[in-house]
Amino acid sequence: MQKIKVFLTGGGGFIGRNILELLNDKYFFLSPSSNELDLTNADSVLNFIKENNVDIVLHAANVGGNRNPKWAGVDWALEKNLQMFFNLIRSKDYFKRMIVLGSGAEYDKRQNLVGIKEEDFDKSMPVDQYGFAKYIMSKYAQNVDFITHLRLFGVYGKYEDYKIRFISEAICRAILNKPIVIKQNVNFDYIYINDVVEVIDGFISNKPTNNFFNVGRGTTIDLLSIANKVLSLTGKNLPIIVENPTLNKEYSCNVDRLSEEIGEYPITGFDQSLVDMITYYQSVLVKLDTSFIS
Repeated sequence: MQKIKVFLTGGGGFIGRNILELLNDKYFFLSPSSNELDLTNADSVLNFIKENNVDIVLHAANVGGNRNPKWAGVDWALEKNLQMFFNLIRSKDYFKRMIVLGSGAEYDKRQNLVGIKEEDFDKSMPVDQYGFAKYIMSKYAQNVDFITHLRLFGVYGKYEDYKIRFISEAICRAILNKPIVIKQNVNFDYIYINDVVEVIDGFISNKPTNNFFNVGRGTTIDLLSIANKVLSLTGKNLPIIVENPTLNKEYSCNVDRLSEEIGEYPITGFDQSLVDMITYYQSVLVKLDTSFIS
């Protein structure tokens, strides 16, 4: 049987790298780098999709979606994200379906998001450029039948930016015998990247009955508990420094719709996922820039 041909944007990023690593044998992926294909160039995108007979566009590329200092003060994230998205939409005549990796930020992270449901979308509109871009993409997807829009919550795993992503940074700090630092404790819905890729796999293979799905674990864990797990699993006795003693706004989702669509999908145990990541970071630590850890 001929493999489904998937045009993956953002293949060099955290989620894209894991998708390629875990699903490359199952599907035929086309994932040019930004140097090879500028997604903000409408004609280049159209010609690429037209010439390659794409079945599914899996849109994972974005800008401005994390706390990296390089995005601080950026005033063009909205424009770039929407250019990429609508250049792909403009090429719709030459592919069948599209899967967009959205974000819980679409619900507006200024709010206390506690077990938020898909039906709660648009009760509050985000004002940050990244969240607003994802919001606009969702508004468009409401009116078409070819887009599956996945609102990802706290995705973690190898290849994430270990300098700013809490779980990876905490693991690196523990391995290096440095205190784990928490700016402010918060309850998060964290989901392991391997589980996210399994969900994406299902939606590549089968068109779902709904356009929108929250993708998370459906339960929360706070950063202090994660820090204690990291120390226990690494066998370290190190300080945990909490800079702000108050609890930040929760960021969690309801996943009933996803479970109804694909069944009770297997979720990797939190401890097991941490063991996997600890093993990974121990194997690559000499290659990492750890100068940011004091």
